[in-house]
This record gives sequence, C-alpha cells and structure tokens, in this order.
Amino acid sequence: MPRIVDVDERRSELAAAASRVIARSGIAGASMREVAAEAGWTTGTLVHYFTDKHELLRFTFEESLARRHALRERREAMTPAEALRDTLLSALPTDEDSRLHWLVTVAFCAQATADPELAALQRDAYREYRSSVARLVVASGRAAAGDARSEAERLIAVVDGVAMQALFDPASWPPGRQRSVVDDALAPLG
Repeated sequence: MPRIVDVDERRSELAAAASRVIARSGIAGASMREVAAEAGWTTGTLVHYFTDKHELLRFTFEESLARRHALRERREAMTPAEALRDTLLSALPTDEDSRLHWLVTVAFCAQATADPELAALQRDAYREYRSSVARLVVASGRAAAGDARSEAERLIAVVDGVAMQALFDPASWPPGRQRSVVDDALAPLG
C-alpha cells in the first residue's frame, strides 16, 4: 500500500531546505536542483510541490515568518512589558534558528528590490510587526497610543541594527551583547 504523504509537511520540509540553501548560497544559488538535493529529493519531487522557483521562494519566506509568529503563543502569560521585551529579543539572531531567519530575510530584502510581489510581502510583514510592537508599547505603558508607532519604529530600528551587525560580525556581537543593547533601548524613557 502506498504511503500517504502530508503535502503541507512535505512543502515545509522543502522550504526548510530552501532556507538552508539561501542562507549558504543566496537566492541566486537556490536553484530548484540545489534545494531538492538539500532536501534529499529529486527535482521532480520538488516540482510536484512547487511549480517554479518563485512559488518556492514565496512559500519559504512565508514559512520563515510563520515560525517567528509561532513564538507569540508563549507571550500570552507574560505582562505586556515582558512580552515587548521577548518580542524584540526573539527577533535577534542569537541562535541558529533566528540566525537562519535573518539570513533568509536579508536575502529576500535584496531580491525584493526587483520583485514587486516579494517587496509587498516584506512591506506587509514589517507593517504587521510594527503594529504588534506598537500594541505592546501601549499596553506596557511605554507610550500613549499617539506615540506608539514612533516608539515601535525606534525599538525595531535598534533590533534591526543590532541584528545586521551580529550577522556579519558575530564575534563582536555575541547574544549577551545583543540582548544588553536591546535592554538599554527598553530602559525607562526620560
């Protein structure tokens, strides 16, 4: 009897393989053949789940974002200030998973300059992230609703700046230093 394949699970496995290839070789190096080989499958298997590289790339980006969004569930029991801190700290490349997410994100940012669909995905992802951080800024009492967007943008800029430096100079930006800079940015305003 043939084995039943979970299509969503297989697509996720292939997207994970694409993420590893992108992190190692960039989007240009993420050919259908390379991704299939990374996953341990044939190119024929890959095209059964994704019609072309663009579809695979879009799904890979969406999967990377979904893995980051899944972290939100753990924040439900936290105070708003704790949830804000956790949201920002979990966006830093302090472990292999978050580093992989950042490498994929940076590659997609570069690709998005020439791809309006990927640019829209990036834009929408950042808008959603900013809104989420702004809600936590208000809930934690860091800023009034009218100032929440500016404070969210400031905090995200700190995280993004630290993350970029940590990606390319990890010796100077170990996880403890990354967290310390974000904690400094979260110090009471005054």
